[in-house]
Amino acid sequence: MLITDAALQTSVPERGGRIGRRLIGQFCLVGLMITIVLSGFFFTNWNQQALLDLREGGRQMRIAQEALMDAEGYVLNKALGDRAVEHSTYSRALEALHSRDAQLAQLDRYLRAPDGTRRSAVAIVKTLETSWTDVLAVAREGRLEEAQALLRERGSAAQVAGLRTAFDRFLVDWNAQFAPHETRIEFGKVFVLLSELLIGAVMIFAFRAGARDARARQAAIGQMDESRTQVGHLFEMTDMLQSAADHHDANAVLRATAGELIKGFGGALYVFNNSRDRLVLSTSWSCEEAGALPETITVNQCWAMKRGKPHINRSGGKALCCEHHATGVAALEIPMTARGENLGLLQIFAYGAEAEARLSDILSLSSALGDAMSLALSNIALREKLRNQALRDPLTGLYNRRYMEDSLDRYVRLAEREGRTVSVIMIDLDHFKRLNDEHGHATGDAVLREAAAAIVGTLRETDVACRYGGEELIVFLPDCDLDDAAIKAEQIRARIEGLSGAHGAQVSASLGVSSVPCTSSTSAELVKAADTALYRAKHNGRNQVALAPMRSGWRGHDGSSDEQASRLAIAAE
Repeated sequence: MLITDAALQTSVPERGGRIGRRLIGQFCLVGLMITIVLSGFFFTNWNQQALLDLREGGRQMRIAQEALMDAEGYVLNKALGDRAVEHSTYSRALEALHSRDAQLAQLDRYLRAPDGTRRSAVAIVKTLETSWTDVLAVAREGRLEEAQALLRERGSAAQVAGLRTAFDRFLVDWNAQFAPHETRIEFGKVFVLLSELLIGAVMIFAFRAGARDARARQAAIGQMDESRTQVGHLFEMTDMLQSAADHHDANAVLRATAGELIKGFGGALYVFNNSRDRLVLSTSWSCEEAGALPETITVNQCWAMKRGKPHINRSGGKALCCEHHATGVAALEIPMTARGENLGLLQIFAYGAEAEARLSDILSLSSALGDAMSLALSNIALREKLRNQALRDPLTGLYNRRYMEDSLDRYVRLAEREGRTVSVIMIDLDHFKRLNDEHGHATGDAVLREAAAAIVGTLRETDVACRYGGEELIVFLPDCDLDDAAIKAEQIRARIEGLSGAHGAQVSASLGVSSVPCTSSTSAELVKAADTALYRAKHNGRNQVALAPMRSGWRGHDGSSDEQASRLAIAAE
């Protein structure tokens, strides 16, 4: 028994020493792991910041590249006599280039003169700007051929081509730097995650009573899961927006994503109208408590748009609020920009207590939503611009013949299936070649543009006007029978004739009218019948409307025979 007591007395301090040493070792291990985690965190954060800097550098270089292309495109269009392009595009492009001299200087190592010496991108841009200024001055005086010759003489195309090549080579080299940082970030994340798991195991083993720490870790994991979910939603939104064909699709994606990411908040999206003088309500969600939203907002009414930064309109008028903010709820307003252009305004509404604080908490997430939506709107606008360029005649602004052929066939098939009518008016300006010869092509172009505007001014929203070729124009009118089309044709003829006084020359047009089903049964027959009627109008003295004859065997809704209908058509002529 004494031996046992002595052994116990000896073992207690040894056990205590072992426990103490074990606890010290555990604390040291925890401290070491925390240091490793922090090192991994800072390593990952440094690489993430470096990646962001790389992306921003590439974005600035792409903006400079796009600005160079926009400036060159404006000068080329002006040299070719296109008056529709806006000077603001050229001004913005030059401003974008001037503000990015530091980025342009990075291109110098990719630029070499024919003799092998290095060239300065900034100097090349200044040389181009000087050449373009001279070309534009000549083009404004109407000396287009001289302007084009000056472009060739100054070698602007070769200089721009050299800069393009330098941009492309720079971006290839620049983008090659992304992969190492992304690999390090992934490695750092895995390293940090493994270290956190190891720390958790040590903490659980060392502190059995650490229920509170376990709950804190669980909350952190939940927050990480929530962040991961949010990032997943943002990636999914970005992917969906790339497939959005128009504003309707983009609005649907925004509403669905906002409902998942920022639950409990309402929102609205405003986009610029075509004239860009005001913002128009595009979509909204969960705004019942916010009351009636304004349909339009001017830029001068909104502090977010004026400052170019997010702005919170506080409820109850406790702070500076935008003029358009008439509701009693708090609203976070985020200006939306992409490629250096203002595109719209994103509003997020919060209700109840601490609304402003909750809006501040979701500022980053809302900004990410706005950025994704901004890129989508910019892409939609770009696609629409390209589509219009492909489908519209640059001189008159009317749809081109390709669009006419595709659309007319579709309208005729729809009319045939639903038992409806489609009429066509073929229009040809009388003695247009003589007008060009006597008064110049500039006058001829002006008459053609004004004739197109006169035609569009008489049409309904559903009617379509196209340039068929040369001085020939064509209009097709869905749900319009032959009689109504004849009345519309006479209105067009009178409007075109009214252009005579403005140009000191006789301006008139001959028009031919046909219709499905009374004169034709297919789109090809419809155009041919209108064209035949047009030439009959010219043969009969021009400046008049001629109707195509009724097709054989056709009987109208009132029971009239095709012979009676033909007599009516001849009488109308």
